[in-house]
Amino acid sequence: MPFRQGVLSYAHCAVVSGSAPQTIDDAALAKLKENRIRPDACGNGVPMTSGWIAGRHVFDLDFTHDSNSFVGVMLASLRTDTVGVPPALKRAYRAMAEDELRGGAQSDRALSRADRMEAKERAEQRAMQEIGEGRWRKIAERPVLWDLEGKVVLSAVEGEAAFNQLKGVLAETFDCHIERQAAGRRAVAVAQILHCARELRDAQLDAFVTPPAAIATDAEGSPRRIGEHPEPAWAAGDPLDFFGNVFLLWLWWKCDCAEGLVEVGALGSETCEVALVAERHVDLDCAWGVTGAVSLRGDAPTKSPEAARALLSGKMPRRIGLTVAANGQVWRCTLQGDRFSVSGLALPKPIEPPESLRELIEERLESTLLFDRTIGALYQTFLRDRLGGEWKAMRASMSGWIRERAAGRVMSAPISIGR
Repeated sequence: MPFRQGVLSYAHCAVVSGSAPQTIDDAALAKLKENRIRPDACGNGVPMTSGWIAGRHVFDLDFTHDSNSFVGVMLASLRTDTVGVPPALKRAYRAMAEDELRGGAQSDRALSRADRMEAKERAEQRAMQEIGEGRWRKIAERPVLWDLEGKVVLSAVEGEAAFNQLKGVLAETFDCHIERQAAGRRAVAVAQILHCARELRDAQLDAFVTPPAAIATDAEGSPRRIGEHPEPAWAAGDPLDFFGNVFLLWLWWKCDCAEGLVEVGALGSETCEVALVAERHVDLDCAWGVTGAVSLRGDAPTKSPEAARALLSGKMPRRIGLTVAANGQVWRCTLQGDRFSVSGLALPKPIEPPESLRELIEERLESTLLFDRTIGALYQTFLRDRLGGEWKAMRASMSGWIRERAAGRVMSAPISIGR
């Protein structure tokens, strides 16, 4: 539903192999219908089932061109049903069955092994009956936007379980295989385009400040040595995910020292200027695992003294609120750097009221994909700087900016972007 209306949250996935359809035609719609959700498959020992729904609501199984096929884009939803009676109720059902066999709750008659087995079976039968009646069923809907030409799938599948469900259903339906592109995987893809694979392989997380003086400890509480280059715990899944955190710091620096203007060249044949404002909130965490985390909220939290002290203490941004303007459109969102996931994305309102619901959805899909390409272009521009020969001087400038902010010497006028 969110791709059709409201604010959006999504993770960026790339189609890496398979035979994707060129258009969502009748054959593709038939495949969606064939792999639709089958709620009856959940239960009887099967705790979960996933499948497609058309996407207007969780019971919508009417796959049509008007609902699911747009110009170069498939729009549908993945529905996942999970059933499970709460353990406390299972124990209660069994205890009640034992009381019945005992002759009442006040009876102290000992139950035989056969009685206990019968009580267990009664409890399980009651649980299965309630599941069959539709109780204890949890339904999750995750809208899916598939840009066929761009080989991009956007969906709220940040968690591993949700991603694996979407990956499996897409593979079964269209024989297409996707990978979730957090900051590390996306950096690998961009480095190949920039011919900087070796530079990426040799890269380490930059230390923009002196390592914290506090004593660091490991998971067991024993002292551990703080290295010259931080190794953040949040990048344990992919060691290259730290590029996303440096990217957020680079955007923050651009907002403070370059009037929030970044020229990118990956949105088309011509360069494009992107305007940025860091606002509303910023979450930071210590890259060395020493000084802890902090979350700041307000109109301009990145300009606060608390933010300056956090950067100087070795913290790196994890999530940041942004207003992004490019190609005549303005978006507001929260970007998590290491996971490269977007939440709370507010799309611009149409200048003129659309003539139909389909036209409104088409404008939203086009705006969503343009935003995703804009963020990707910003990341590519950052990586060109980070993996290029001028990075050492740029890093020194960013380190100086952090020190000057902490000393209260950086004064930047707020940037105004039309809303």
